[in-house]
Amino acid sequence: MKRKRNTYTKKLVKWIIAISVFDLQLSYFLAFLGRTEIAENLSMTVVTTIIGTVITYCIKSFKETKEEEKVAYLREKNGVEQEEAWTNKEV
Repeated sequence: MKRKRNTYTKKLVKWIIAISVFDLQLSYFLAFLGRTEIAENLSMTVVTTIIGTVITYCIKSFKETKEEEKVAYLREKNGVEQEEAWTNKEV
């Protein structure tokens, strides 16, 4: 079974999401202390960051997957093995 590695982008997105969720919890703490205006601004900023990061990552991932499938389809269509595709030998 082939296991996919986590890419640098996937690791970065996970960290951004984790930090953003932690910051979102801090906004509730600020609201509890009576600093509602700061809590509202922080919450809006954090939610915007989460949504922006996830949407950007989804678009990037979709494009990469689409390109991989296109390359695999073209290889299959032309009957070219992967090793043959990377050599400069003339057939």
